[in-house]
Amino acid sequence: MHAIKIGGDTNKDEVKILIGRYFANSKVNIQEDDYDGRFEFSFSLGKKKDIDDISLYNTIANLVNDIILEIYFKHLIRDRVSKICSDYSTPDKEEIISYTHSNLINENYFAREKKIVMEEILNHLIENNVLFIDGFLKFRLRRFLYMIDMAIEKAIGQLEVEKEYLEFLNMLQYFVDIQEPKAELVNVIIKDGDYYLLDKDHKPIENGLITSMEGDYWYEDISKADLLVSSLIVLSPQKLIIHIDEGEEKELIDLISQVFKDKVEFCRACDICRSKPKIKKGK
Repeated sequence: MHAIKIGGDTNKDEVKILIGRYFANSKVNIQEDDYDGRFEFSFSLGKKKDIDDISLYNTIANLVNDIILEIYFKHLIRDRVSKICSDYSTPDKEEIISYTHSNLINENYFAREKKIVMEEILNHLIENNVLFIDGFLKFRLRRFLYMIDMAIEKAIGQLEVEKEYLEFLNMLQYFVDIQEPKAELVNVIIKDGDYYLLDKDHKPIENGLITSMEGDYWYEDISKADLLVSSLIVLSPQKLIIHIDEGEEKELIDLISQVFKDKVEFCRACDICRSKPKIKKGK
């Protein structure tokens, strides 16, 4: 089998990091060369090879795909964002660039397009045993720019959602700051998708909001989590102890922690954590 070669004009050190990811413990022979600002890597199997020919082709095809997505795309993304998002502030552009790159390397996005690219890379390597990545990109630039533009559009949506969330968070923090504390301590028990509030004496706390959590009907747009956060803001406790299993209800816990900040403590091993108290309605 002849050596398989890949070349290009991007940062060679970044490429070497990716090569190390694929061939760290491999017996594949790798030679490198650079000239006039270009790099070239040659891959061949020795006598004590630990993979077959087609496996080597597949591995190098995956490597080339990662070089395109993780290295070459960074420059293309920045160029496209500067053109498409000219009205955005510099910090927002950086956020969009970050989101766009994450979207493109996410294996769940653009699966069909990535599969086509992978097949073309593999076929090119098998037919020619050499692939110059910058040339490969140049002749398929329109397709790659389409993927990037779609990822930018998604990133803009993600940025808007993040901004709305921060505005919502700031509003909740404002309500907490202006509210007079109505409880010294509130224990929040989160278990099996239900939420319970106990006071410092471990007695159920009842108010109009939290009681409705045990009702038989709901407003369509109001969740139990929404009612829990609203109840905590109304109570505005001086201290908040959350009894919850590790890793459960992460988004809700993050929100409560951000709103109540240093008032929040966590407990996972007390008697309350091991029980599931019932809230009695109408008392």
